[in-house]
Amino acid sequence: MNGTNLEFKYLSFISSLFVTMLIISNTVATKLISIGPFVLTGAIIVFPITYIFGDILTEVYGYKRSRKIIWTGFFSLFLMSLTYLIVGYLPSAPFWPNQEAYQKILGIVPELL
Repeated sequence: MNGTNLEFKYLSFISSLFVTMLIISNTVATKLISIGPFVLTGAIIVFPITYIFGDILTEVYGYKRSRKIIWTGFFSLFLMSLTYLIVGYLPSAPFWPNQEAYQKILGIVPELL
């Protein structure tokens, strides 16, 4: 293996984790949790991890690559939200009783952006 391959050995893994955590944090933001007297969203646990991965990407792989990955994450969020929105508007099967639950949980995600 040459040095170039070793430099980027973990880039795709860290990038994937960053984008995954970003998407998960927007989905779990619909859940409200109680910690003592505070009411917070579930994203309070996951979203800060995206900053850690963003810092790692910037420090290890540089600002240029980090910026591309961050934009990839935002595009992925947009695509996820658009998909949730379109699927929410599609007619559900007559025997499926969970359309209202889907709308309450995933239907709100596009509004978070």
